[in-house]
Formats: sequence, C-alpha cells, structure tokens
Amino acid sequence: MTGNYVQKVEVALRSGARRDQILGIVLQLMGLGLIPVAVFFSYWIFFVAAAALAVGILLTQRFYSMPKEFGYAFTENKLIVSKVNIAGRGRRMLEIAYSDVSAFTVFYDIVTERDILVADNTPDLKAMTFRVGGEEYRLLFAPDEYLCALLGERLRRQKNACAESGGKA
Repeated sequence: MTGNYVQKVEVALRSGARRDQILGIVLQLMGLGLIPVAVFFSYWIFFVAAAALAVGILLTQRFYSMPKEFGYAFTENKLIVSKVNIAGRGRRMLEIAYSDVSAFTVFYDIVTERDILVADNTPDLKAMTFRVGGEEYRLLFAPDEYLCALLGERLRRQKNACAESGGKA
C-alpha cells in the first residue's frame, strides 16, 4: 500500500450561479456608470451607485468563491481535505487524524448541521465520523475505490493496534 494518495473530485456549479455572476457584473458596471451622473445631478445618486456597486461585488465574489473541486489527500497519519474555488485558489479545509475517526461507512442518512459535505450529491457518498475537541462531526465525501481501500486498511490497523495495546493507542 502507498503512504500518500491524492484524489480530486470535480463539483458542478449550483443552479443560478452564472446568473449571479452576470447580475453582479451588470450591477458593478451600473454603479460605476452612475458616478458621473451623481457628480452632475445629485449626491443622492451616489448612494444608489454605492449600493449597486456593493451588491455587484458581493454577487461576483460569491460566484468566484464557489468550490470547483475538492481534494482528498491520504497520508500516513491523517486525511487532508482541501477546496479549490473557481478562481483557482485552494485552501485546506480539514485535517482529520486517523486516531480521531470512530466510523467510516456508506452514507445513507440525512445531512445535519454538524455534517461537512465536500462532494456533489452523488449516490456513493461515504461518511467518516470523527471527534474534535470533544464534539462529534461527520465528513460526507466521495472517495474512489482505492482511497476507500486505503482508509479501510489504515483504520483497521489503527483499531487492531489499539486493541493490542489495551486501548491506549
């Protein structure tokens, strides 16, 4: 078995995402176009221009911060989950130590507020339950067969080592 493995999962855009992007750009251009009008007519138009510009920036920023893909990196000690947005910027979301994992199963339940969903809504989602800071969370993700095998083997070894040492691992 390998010590490191990385899987990337593409995520589809949510419905209405392109509409938000186009509306945001139109509102930004409208806000910028109203600035010369405000200079010549009334300072009240500055408020309309500022509001249009702010809403346009908000909608555009919301579009570009949407996830484009998620990455699952299997290492010897932990599972690292990262997100890459549409603008191409990536960041780590989670680092889950295998010693904190209590269950790794097929997801068949409903999503709750403590769940962390890092995949599209596909029928082959897996659920990894883990504890951090005394609280229990569930990672919902879509690993491929090889990553499932790696995780299953690593968690079995963790469980066997814990049982052999009397629960102190």
